[in-house]
Amino acid sequence: MDNLISNLLMSQPGGLWERIIMGLESGLGTFALSIILLTIIIKLIMSPVDFFNKRTSRKMQKMQAKIQPQIDAINKKYANDDKLKNQKLGELYQREKINPMGSCGIMILNIGLTLAIFITLFNGMNTMASYKIANQYEQLQIAYVQEYAGDGLNLDQKDEEGNQKSVYEICLPYIQQINASEDQSVKDTAHANVQKKYHETKESFLWIENIWMADTPFKNSIPSYSEYASVARLSKEDRENEEYKAVYEQIMNPLKESTGRVNGFFVLTVLCAALAFLNQWLMTRKNPAPAGQKRFGIAMILMPLLMAFFTLLYTTMFSLYMITGQLVTLATTPLIDLINDKIDKIQEQKKIPKDRLKRI
Repeated sequence: MDNLISNLLMSQPGGLWERIIMGLESGLGTFALSIILLTIIIKLIMSPVDFFNKRTSRKMQKMQAKIQPQIDAINKKYANDDKLKNQKLGELYQREKINPMGSCGIMILNIGLTLAIFITLFNGMNTMASYKIANQYEQLQIAYVQEYAGDGLNLDQKDEEGNQKSVYEICLPYIQQINASEDQSVKDTAHANVQKKYHETKESFLWIENIWMADTPFKNSIPSYSEYASVARLSKEDRENEEYKAVYEQIMNPLKESTGRVNGFFVLTVLCAALAFLNQWLMTRKNPAPAGQKRFGIAMILMPLLMAFFTLLYTTMFSLYMITGQLVTLATTPLIDLINDKIDKIQEQKKIPKDRLKRI
C-alpha cells in the first residue's frame, strides 16, 4: 500500500535547484539545513568573483582619488560648458591612463551571476513549497479515508480516458460518506489519522512550525484554503471550486483547531533587515564618500526594508537563504578586505627604492 501511495502522489519537481535541495535534504534530514548549506556553498563559489570585483573597484577608487583635485578644478573652470568640460575630463583620464569603465566588466559579471542565481533559486524554492504543501495535503486526504474505506480504497483507478485518477477524485466519495455519517466516532477516527499523518509529514525548524510559510504570527501553521490554493498553485478552476474548498476545510479545519498555532514571531524578518543594514553600513565605513558628499543614502534604508518585505511575503526557506547569504557576506568581507590590504602593501613596497626600503 505504501508503495502504491508513493507512486500515486504528485511527482517531485525536477529542476536543478530542486534536485540539489532534495539531495542535500536526504543527507541532512531537514530542508532548512539544506538551504543553509546550499547558500554557504553558493557564496563560497562566488567569492572569487566578489574578490576581483572589490579589487578592481578599489583600484579605480585609488586612481580616482589621485586625480580628484584636477577633476574638481575642471568641473569648476568649465561649469558653464559641458561639452568642453567632458573633453577636458576625457583628456585627463587619457593622460593618466585611467579607463572610467575599467571596473564595469567584473561588476556586471558579478551582478549578472548574482541575479541569475537569485531568480532561479527563488523560482526553485517556490516550486518546492508548492510541491511540499500539495503533496502533504494529498497524504492527509488518504489518511482521512484509509481506515473508513479499508480494503475498498483502490488507489490505482483510471478515468474513462485511461488516465490515472487524482488523489482527490479517488478519495472524494469516501470523504463525502464520512461527512454524511451520523456516527461521530467515524469522523473522530478520520481526524485522528489526519493529525497523526500531519505530525509525520510536517517540516519545522526551531520555533517555526511550517517552513513552507512565512515566519509571522499573522499566519497559522496550517494554511487556510486561500493560502493553500496560492502556495500549491491551484488552477483557477480548482481555486473557485466550492466542493474542493469544502473538502479541504472538512479535513484541515479540525487539524487547524487542534494542532495549528502561529507560524512564527517575526524573528527572521527583524534579523534579515538588521543584517542588511549592517552590511550596508560596513560598506560605507570601508568606502567613505568623497569630501563634501554624503554616502548615507536611500540604499541604507531601502535594502533592509526590501529584505524584510521578502521575508513576510515568501516562505521561511527563502528567508533562511537571504539571512545565510548576509551572514556569509559579513564573514567573508573582512577576509577579502584583508587580502586586498596585503596586496596593496606589497605593491607599495615594490614602488619604494631599495635604498629607501632598507632605511625603513
